[in-house]
Amino acid sequence: MTVPKGRHVLKVSSVGMKEAGIQINVLGNGRIDVGMQEEVRSLKAAVVIARKESNVRGMQMGVEKLSIRSIRQIPAVLGETDILRSLLTLPGVTSVGEGTVGYNVRGGAADQNLLLLNDMTVFNPTHLFGFFSAVDPEVVRGLELYKSAIPEKYGGRLSSIMDVTTRDGNNKKITGTAGIGPLTGKFTAEGPLGKNKKTTFITGGRTTYSNWFLKYLSDASLRKSRVNFGDVILHLGHEISARDRLYASAYLSHDDFRLNSDSTYTYRNRNLRLKWRHDFTDKLYLVLSSGLDQYDYSVKGSNNPKDAFDLNFGIRQFNTKADFRYAPDNRHDMSFGLQHIAYRIEPGSMIPRSAQSLVTPKTVEAEQAGESSAYFGDQYRASNKLSLQAGFRYTHYRLNGPGKFYRYADGQPRSDRSVIDSVTYPANQQVQTYQGPELRVSTRYLLDTRTSLKLSFNTLRQYIHMITNTTAISPTDIWKLSDPYIRPQIGQQVSLGIYTQPGDKGMELSLEGYYKTTRNYLDYNSGAKLILNEAIERDVLNTKGKAYGIEALIKKPQGKLNGWLSYTWLRTFLKVDDPIAGEVVNGGNYYPANFDK
Repeated sequence: MTVPKGRHVLKVSSVGMKEAGIQINVLGNGRIDVGMQEEVRSLKAAVVIARKESNVRGMQMGVEKLSIRSIRQIPAVLGETDILRSLLTLPGVTSVGEGTVGYNVRGGAADQNLLLLNDMTVFNPTHLFGFFSAVDPEVVRGLELYKSAIPEKYGGRLSSIMDVTTRDGNNKKITGTAGIGPLTGKFTAEGPLGKNKKTTFITGGRTTYSNWFLKYLSDASLRKSRVNFGDVILHLGHEISARDRLYASAYLSHDDFRLNSDSTYTYRNRNLRLKWRHDFTDKLYLVLSSGLDQYDYSVKGSNNPKDAFDLNFGIRQFNTKADFRYAPDNRHDMSFGLQHIAYRIEPGSMIPRSAQSLVTPKTVEAEQAGESSAYFGDQYRASNKLSLQAGFRYTHYRLNGPGKFYRYADGQPRSDRSVIDSVTYPANQQVQTYQGPELRVSTRYLLDTRTSLKLSFNTLRQYIHMITNTTAISPTDIWKLSDPYIRPQIGQQVSLGIYTQPGDKGMELSLEGYYKTTRNYLDYNSGAKLILNEAIERDVLNTKGKAYGIEALIKKPQGKLNGWLSYTWLRTFLKVDDPIAGEVVNGGNYYPANFDK
């Protein structure tokens, strides 16, 4: 904080703590450590104060923040509080279907949402076909969902960014909890490590023992099913010095199930993240982080030895970034940084399980690419009523070999009959590049102390696509990198909203309208083969669409509960942008096979 010299009263509030007020006499630069006491009864007041500031005076729009206390107020399913399912109570967020925690945001697709857990990318955040989320709520501090004015430090998805953060372990003493539900059991533990208590940890895990439940199903075939899943997360923090802190996070989830079938499905997430924060001065700090994110699945068929097979898929990305934050004075708050992601996708392999199997082995060649980006943003307070925020992000994408790519005759649908040539690229040779800018602009104007108008515009690019013919997230979905035929998705969105907090009882009202366009979203021909397809461009369609809608949200404290009501009106449209790859119907008009969706 930048304050003038002299005497001041500093008030500090935090969720779940008593408000602390101390008198200070500012003579020059310095640091103050404020000790706070836990106070659960004041939790509601702290949450209301925080939301009041961010709702009316904050620059962000289209962002929803949920604390773990609010999430726990939502009815639990089979004893499990579901973080992802809590999003469905928010405006602009809809479910992709029953029995899954996949979600759509403002008319976007499920793969256009990025889920970050302590900056780790989780590709499939579900257990048991989506009945449970793969994030244990007991270790979560809260989540933020960005839908419109997405900060410039985020990229890679068109519709939304969900940032889930875990709690730091307490540095007083080691504590823990455990719980047992009808289908799951879980534990958490946290506390200091070592005598100096500069290192803290928090960990949590869950597992299931649901197979006993399947034995009581009336259907004899379902009684042969098997369901197993589990997850564990660990977060460490270490204070190196007054200006340096080191963090490490690890996450692992695993699913293994067989439902009335001879096929066994297995999939898992494996994530690791290291982070170092250094304060150069009181006004400038750096967060340097690096990590590995992996997701893979396998399908094993073993009922008939002659048809026994193993189907495998895997995706791995190595992510490194440097984020700077600089606040020269009370009028400017700057952020800038660099990021690089190295992708490697194993599109799939089918191999026989034994010598008796007649399955023909097949492996689709791996894909490799790199995505580099740089960003800069500044939040400027022009006056007490007007604040502006402008951000710029530039991304460069490069697809590398090895790989084989086909050339097709001009003016003909892409198929094996229209192939005129093929090109084979060796390892690390450039195959295709895409690049372009992303703009993030927003403004806020205070009509009075309780009401504000906000306007935002942003553009985004997405270079990775989920290939699926189902609306819900499935264990057999595959991811595909942009190539010469599958172009990166590009989105634009403009939003306008009014935010107000009438009265003194903590009620919050907001009304926000938006208009967004999308290009190069993938759709599919009828009968498209998506798994182990070496020429997937023959079965996909590049489409473009638009969506617009209105979101209304009312938040009002109700006794001990923080209740809210939301309403969304949404319209979406989709049409083919790449007619050469489509189906010719109605005298030459091109439509995707499942256009009626």
